[in-house]
Amino acid sequence: MANKKSLVQTSAQHQLVVCDLSFPRLQNELLELETIEFDQVEETVKKIEKMTWDQIYKTSSKTQKRGLNWEIIEKQMTRSGKKIASIRISKKFRARVCRDGQQMRFISLHPDHDSAYEEGGGENL
Repeated sequence: MANKKSLVQTSAQHQLVVCDLSFPRLQNELLELETIEFDQVEETVKKIEKMTWDQIYKTSSKTQKRGLNWEIIEKQMTRSGKKIASIRISKKFRARVCRDGQQMRFISLHPDHDSAYEEGGGENL
């Protein structure tokens, strides 16, 4: 007889996030980073991969800026219709990402913070 734990389905919101850094634009931007910026991205990715989507979403807050600060960017979507969000890499540095199942797909890096919100979207993801 199957044990009770094996019968209980785990919600996708409570599974660990997998980071995908294979998008070509992102790969080019990673190569251009200063060492300290690259290290900040690496540290953030390691932190994300220890989190669930539920935990990621809880970092979103209009009033209290904490952690990754997941923010959906209005009017930015991928070609396949996924919403694009920004996450905090450091105080000034953000990344544009989208959710694809359990994966957080990194799209672009924005060391100047505001440029993340000025993009048009439409990436082929």
